[in-house]
Amino acid sequence: MKIQLCLSGGGARGFAHLGAIAALQEMGFEISRISGTSAGAMAGSFMAAGYDPAEMLELFIQKQIFKMFRGVFNKGLLKMDGMASVFGQYLPEEFSGLKIPMIIAATDILSGKIVYLQEGLLLPAIVGSSSIPGLFRPVKFQGMLLVDGGVLNNLPVEPLRKYTAPIIGVHVNPVGEITAPSTTWGVLERTFHLGVFSNTVYREAFCDFLIEPADLKQTKVFDYKKAREIYKAGYNHVKKHADELLLLGSK
Repeated sequence: MKIQLCLSGGGARGFAHLGAIAALQEMGFEISRISGTSAGAMAGSFMAAGYDPAEMLELFIQKQIFKMFRGVFNKGLLKMDGMASVFGQYLPEEFSGLKIPMIIAATDILSGKIVYLQEGLLLPAIVGSSSIPGLFRPVKFQGMLLVDGGVLNNLPVEPLRKYTAPIIGVHVNPVGEITAPSTTWGVLERTFHLGVFSNTVYREAFCDFLIEPADLKQTKVFDYKKAREIYKAGYNHVKKHADELLLLGSK
C-alpha cells in the first residue's frame, strides 16, 4: 500500500530513518511522498532520488561526510560546503529531478517562521534545513536565512495532511534520562535535543502511525561511528511493530 513518510531531524540518529525505511519496503509499503527536516531531509532526499536504504548507509559511511563536525568550537561557525559537494554528486540539482515528491522543512530566522521547500534548487534546501544554530552558518536562500528546521518543527507532518495516503512518522529523538553533562557542549546538545523534542509532541497525533525507536534514547547527535547500530535500531523497531503497521491497509 502507498504511504507518506515524515522524517524528523536527529543528527546521527537519522541513520535509524534508513533502517526503518528498509523494513517498511520489505513489508511491501510504497512511499508516495516524503517530508523531512535536518537528518530527515538528508535521508528523505536520497530516498526520493531512488537510492536503496542500505546503499545510502554505506555511502554515508564511506564518504565520511560527518568528519567535518569534529573540533567545532575551535573553528567557529562552520560551513557545510563539504557535505553539499558530496551530495551534489549523487542528488539532482532541483526538486523536480527527484523520483518521489519531497518537502523539506527549514527555519527562516529572518521571518521567524517554518518554511516548507519543495521546488527549485535542492541542495541549499537540504543544507539550510540541517544547519544547527551555533554550529553551522545559516544558509542564504530565496531571500531567507535558513537554519535547522527542528528549531520550530522537528516532525513536519503538516504539509502531508492534505493528501490521502496514511502518514507514518519516524521520530528519532526520543528523550530519556541521562547522567549529568560534564562539558559545555554536553549541556548545549541536551538543551537543543529537549527543545526540538518539545515541538514534536502534539504533532505525533497527526501521524497514522509513529515510529520512535526507544533504543536511541542514549544516542548522541554526533554518534556517527554507531551508524550501523543506529540503522539496526530503526529496522528492528519497525519489524517489532509489523502487525500494527500492516493494519493501516485495512483502515
